[in-house]
Amino acid sequence: MRYQNGYAWLLLLSAADVMFTWHILRRGGEELNPVARLVIDTWDLPGAIAFKFALVLFVIVSCEIVGRKRDRWGRGLIATAIGIAAVPVAWSLVLFWTHGLLTRPVPVNSDP
Repeated sequence: MRYQNGYAWLLLLSAADVMFTWHILRRGGEELNPVARLVIDTWDLPGAIAFKFALVLFVIVSCEIVGRKRDRWGRGLIATAIGIAAVPVAWSLVLFWTHGLLTRPVPVNSDP
């Protein structure tokens, strides 16, 4: 593997994104990405996890293919992917901070 450190960061940020998104959704938030919303509405949390990590796998394979031909482009691709993956994580942290989502209890689902 060519960019192992980058892949580790991408994996960490992607896992955080899934966890933070699920935390926000459980507290009444909504998914803004229409594709992710469709996946979550159809397959719930397992679908969200599979979707996110299919994207991660796609990025890793793409970086490996590109990096074998042009190392600089491969490094740029993984750096870009890390930057993009950091955006929803940072936004979730802002939401946690501004809306107190880390301290309020999770509402209990009263559906039978």
